[in-house]
Amino acid sequence: MMEIFLEGKRLDVYQGDKTLLTFAVDDIKDFSSRNTSFSKTIILPGTANNNRLFGGAFDARVSNFYNPGSNNVASNFNPSVSAKCQVFQSRMQVFKGTMRLLEIVIADGTVEYEVAVFGELGGLISAIGNATFDDLDFTAYNHVFNASGITDSWDSLNGSGYTYPLIDIGGVSTDKIDYDIRAFRPSLFVREYIDKIITNAGYSWSSNLMNTSRFKSLIVPYNQKTLRSLEDSFVNADRDSTVYVVTNAITQANVSFENFTGNSWTANVDKSEFTYTGADTAEFRIRFRVAGVSVLTWAPVFMRLRKNNTDVIPNTVQVLDVINTAANYVWEKEVVVTMAQNDYLALWVYWGTVGVSNQNDVTVQNATLTIESLNPVYTDLTVGDTVDFNISKPTGILQRDFLSSVIKLFNLYVYESSLYDKKIYIEPYTDFYDLNPSGVVDWTYKVDRSREIRLKPMSELNSRYYRFKFKDDADYYNELYKKKYSETYGEYLYDSQYEFANEKTEIELIFSPTVLVGYAGLDKVVPTIFKKNAGVEEKIDFNIRILQAKKITGVTSWDIKDGTSVLSTETDYLYAGHYDDPDAPANDLHFGVPAELYFTLVSGAINVTQFNVYWSPYMAEITDKDSKLMTCWMKLDNSDIFSLDFSKLVYVDGSYWRLNKIEDWDASDPGVCRVELLKVINLLY
Repeated sequence: MMEIFLEGKRLDVYQGDKTLLTFAVDDIKDFSSRNTSFSKTIILPGTANNNRLFGGAFDARVSNFYNPGSNNVASNFNPSVSAKCQVFQSRMQVFKGTMRLLEIVIADGTVEYEVAVFGELGGLISAIGNATFDDLDFTAYNHVFNASGITDSWDSLNGSGYTYPLIDIGGVSTDKIDYDIRAFRPSLFVREYIDKIITNAGYSWSSNLMNTSRFKSLIVPYNQKTLRSLEDSFVNADRDSTVYVVTNAITQANVSFENFTGNSWTANVDKSEFTYTGADTAEFRIRFRVAGVSVLTWAPVFMRLRKNNTDVIPNTVQVLDVINTAANYVWEKEVVVTMAQNDYLALWVYWGTVGVSNQNDVTVQNATLTIESLNPVYTDLTVGDTVDFNISKPTGILQRDFLSSVIKLFNLYVYESSLYDKKIYIEPYTDFYDLNPSGVVDWTYKVDRSREIRLKPMSELNSRYYRFKFKDDADYYNELYKKKYSETYGEYLYDSQYEFANEKTEIELIFSPTVLVGYAGLDKVVPTIFKKNAGVEEKIDFNIRILQAKKITGVTSWDIKDGTSVLSTETDYLYAGHYDDPDAPANDLHFGVPAELYFTLVSGAINVTQFNVYWSPYMAEITDKDSKLMTCWMKLDNSDIFSLDFSKLVYVDGSYWRLNKIEDWDASDPGVCRVELLKVINLLY
C-alpha cells in the first residue's frame, strides 16, 4: 500500500495508479538546474479529506490568509509555496521532499488534483529563487574603519566574520612598499556566504570539505572601486552678522555664511558655494532664509538659487521693487534639487540690470541654509567611519549562481539527507563515493535479463574539449595576459582524445581570475586589479573574485597610510590570491597553471590545481577507453529504495559501477525500473 503525507497529514490516493519516481545524483552537479529526485504527475482524488488539506483550492471563491510560519496545509495552504511531502510504500519511506500542486481538474462533478513531488534539493533551489547577495544580512560585522581593525582581522581566518586582504586597486601606493588604507578591501568568507544562503532558505547542511582550513581561508573581497558608507547627507550653514553683498557698481554676488557643518558636502573658503561629494546622484530638500537691507535702491533686488551656475527653478525671485529709500527684505524658500557628485549650489543677490553702474548697497544681516538628503546616500569611506557590510559586499550576485560556481570549482555533489528533513550534504566527487568493500551493494540478480541492456562507450562525452575557466575581466593584467596568450589567466583545456566530436564544452565560473604581482627587490606579492591609462593606474569596479587568504609574517617594514599620514607600521600583511602561499605554494585555486607569472616564485608546487585535484579523476573515469554507461532494467523493492545511497558502489556481473539514476520506479506497485550506471575504472587516482 502506498501512502503520501502532506506536511505530516495523510492524503487519500488512488491505490493501483502508477506513481513514478526518479532518483538522480549526477544530474545535480549543476546546481542552477532543477534536476533532482522527482516524480511524474500524480493524480489524487478530490475527497473531503484532500479538499480540506489543499485548503479548498478547487473552489475559486475560497481565499485564505497565509502564515509562512505555519505548516503549508489545510486552511494555511499556499499553492505557490512548496510543502513538505513523504511517500511510503508498505510503511517504508521511499521518498522525502516537497510537493507542488500543478493543476486542479473538475469534470462531471468530480475533483482531481494533479501534483508532483521533488527531492529536497529542488525545494532548496526553489526557496533560493532569484535572491541575490543584497538579500543577505551581515550587519553583525559592522565596525569602525581604522588600521587596528584591519590588522586585527588578519589573525582570524576561520571561515566566518570578516578580514582585510591587501589588494592593489590602483593609485594606492607610490612605491609599492607602503599602501593607503583604502587598498585593504573588506572581505567575507565563502563558507559564511554558503551558510547564510542555505540557512536563510530554511535548510541545514553539512560538508567535510568546507570544514577544512583551506576552504575556511576562501574569501570574497568587496569589488567596487571606492569604499563607501551609506548615511544621511546634510548641510547646516548660517550667518548672524551684517555683510555687504552688493555695493557701488558690483551688481551681483554670492551670499556667504559664517558657520558651516556638513556630511558629504564641502564649502569653499568664504562658505558661499557648497559642493556635493557623495558617490551617487541623490535628491535633496533645500531650505533657506536670507534677510537684509537694500539702501538707496534705484532698481529692484532679486535673489537666485544656482546649481553649477545655472538658475534652479523657480529661477530668479524678486524680493524688492524699485523704491527710493532703504528697505528690508526677506527671502525664504524650500525646493527639492537632484545633485550628482561634484555639483555645487550657491545663493546669489543681484539688483537692476547686470552691467549697469548704479550707486546702491545691499546687505545680508542674517541667513540660514539647510540641505537634507531625502534618503541616505553613498559617500566615500574615511578613517573613523563605520563599515556597513550590507553595502560592502558584491551587489547583484544571484545566490544560486554563486553556489553553482563553488560547486563547479570543487566538482561537488549536493545531495539530500535520507533521515533529516531539509538537510543537505555537500562533498566533492573525490570524496563522495564509499570505497570500503563492505559498503558495496550487489544488484547482479536484480537485473531483468529479459529486457535489453545498453552499454554506451565513453559514457558522458559529447565534446572533445572541455575548457575550465574563470570569467574574463577588463583589469590591466587580465587583459595583458589574454592578449598575449589568447586564453584566460588560470584556465585549463582538457582534450579527451574523442575523435568523433570537435565541440568544446565550457565550465565557466562567475568569478574572475586575480593576477598576482610582485616587484623586484620587494617581498610582498599582491593581487592586482586596476586599469592603466597612459601608464597611470586607475581604480575600477571589477567582477566578483574568490581568493585564498593567508597572513604573511616577517616582511620588510612598511606603512599603512591615510594620504600622507602614517597610521601603522607593519612587518606582516594579509596576502590573498589563487595560490595558498605566494612564496611556497602547495595548491592553486585556478584550474590550470598560468603560462606566465608576474612575480618571482621562490619554491613550491604550481600544478596542484583545482582541475588536477577535483576534476581529473572524474574526467579520467568518463573518458577512459573502457568507460561505459550501462542502462538496464532492474527489479528494486521498497528496501532498496529506502536504503538508497548513491555513494555506495554497485556490483553487477563482476564489475563495480557508480549509480547515476533510477528512473520511473513505481511507488504504488514496485516493479522493474530503468537504472543508469557508470563503470568504475579505478577506485583511486
